[in-house]
Amino acid sequence: MATRQLLDGGQHELSGGLPAAAPLSLKTPVIKTLAPTPISYNVAPAPVSYNVAPAPVSYNVVPFAPVAPVQSQYHAQDEIGQYSFGYAGGPSSRAESRDAFGVVRGSYNYVDSEGKVQTQHYVADALGFRASGTNLPVAPDAPLAALPGPVPEPVQDTAEVVAAKLAHFQAYNEAAAAAAAAPDTR
Repeated sequence: MATRQLLDGGQHELSGGLPAAAPLSLKTPVIKTLAPTPISYNVAPAPVSYNVAPAPVSYNVVPFAPVAPVQSQYHAQDEIGQYSFGYAGGPSSRAESRDAFGVVRGSYNYVDSEGKVQTQHYVADALGFRASGTNLPVAPDAPLAALPGPVPEPVQDTAEVVAAKLAHFQAYNEAAAAAAAAPDTR
């Protein structure tokens, strides 16, 4: 067997195989089990008597049509971010599209709990998100605000302005008559 000299002056024996493992002995633990002990409960059930007739129950249910499956749907998009999708059928529908400028427009409808069809329309663009719908409140028309004090009157022309307008009107008419009498022949 070959040996190798170690830096600390010791020697190490080289062999082609692995060193033998020391024998290993395991002791199996002993588990003691106990037989189950029966448990008895000395509780008598309380006597129960029902002498009350059940009250009739009524439900306020809105009649509804059976839900039909989606009849049609579509989806299209392109490389520059435009898209269009939607579906229709059953008690609801939806459609939405986005153009090349990023403006999103859409609408959807559904049947509410009272059985009425509610429709919503929306737009999302540079001005923000705006929605309108059949179930959204609408503000009443605002009355025209009364101006405090007297109502202003339109500006009145002075005598000089009236004379200038009249002179301009006469000069314009003379020029138009001269142009009509001698048309441009170029």
